[in-house]
Amino acid sequence: MKFVAAFAFLCLLGVCLAEETSIVADDKEMNVDGSYKFHYEQSDGQKREEMAELKASAVDPEVQAISVSGSYEYTDNNGKRYLVTYTADENGYRPTVKQL
Repeated sequence: MKFVAAFAFLCLLGVCLAEETSIVADDKEMNVDGSYKFHYEQSDGQKREEMAELKASAVDPEVQAISVSGSYEYTDNNGKRYLVTYTADENGYRPTVKQL
C-alpha cells in the first residue's frame, strides 16, 4: 500500500513539473471501504487511470488484501507512444508495456 501511495505521488509530481501542460479530464471516487478509482488526462496526451478494491487474499480467505490495477500512456523524447498496464496486489507489481 505504501508503494502504491508513493507511486501515485511521484506520478502527480511529474504532472506538476510538466511544462505548459494542463489537466483536460479529471475524475475521482474514494469509498469508505478503501476502494477507489480515478482517471485524468493532460493536454499533452498523457493519460492515467487506476482502480483499487479489497479482495479476499489468495493465501488466507479470511484476510482482505487491496488489489490495484490501472494504466497510463505517455510519449517519450523520441516521439514514441507507450501504454503501460499494471496490476499490484499481494503477488507484487506486474506491468506490461506496449508501444502504440
